[in-house]
Amino acid sequence: MNDAKKIIKKVELMRHNSQEHETYRNLPLAKECMLLLESLDDPEEGPLGKAYACNAILEQLSEYDTPRFCMEILQREKQWVEESEEKSDWLTPESIDSDILRLEDYIDTEGISMQDFCKKHGKHLLFDPVERTPQWEEIYLEVEKECFRQLKGTHRGMGFCFGYWSVKRAVLAKYGIEWKSPQFMNPRVMFD
Repeated sequence: MNDAKKIIKKVELMRHNSQEHETYRNLPLAKECMLLLESLDDPEEGPLGKAYACNAILEQLSEYDTPRFCMEILQREKQWVEESEEKSDWLTPESIDSDILRLEDYIDTEGISMQDFCKKHGKHLLFDPVERTPQWEEIYLEVEKECFRQLKGTHRGMGFCFGYWSVKRAVLAKYGIEWKSPQFMNPRVMFD
């Protein structure tokens, strides 16, 4: 199987993971895809095809849990768009710059407060500022794996978020992170 087909298969698996609410599993797949894209030497794909692949990968990632990695993908996506002789109606350097700026704002804890970030980017729920740190991103995969392991077999209907947040808080505590759930950060909001 050539590299282009491997990327397609991995993105299909990423979509499946997302449908199954196992988005965390997409992080290593995305890293594998990016390595394959970097070495892909298929004239049929071209730079714009690689940029479209980046976009498909980004759609399956939790960008606020892995903002630095997502920015790396966006920067590479932009380079491929700019290198391409073909133009896209919807994937432009300007649209990519907008996504990069939003994630730069997100991780810039010194320059923009959580409240200002939410206001500027149309986010309505507050979140724990620890989620913006490099430490959060570094342990994201391991934390989510452990949460999934502990919650395996738990019905994911109404009320699941409360059990998930409780487990996540305990797992993060093992890493020395005191985390406040969306329920704690948004006391006037009703969650299900």
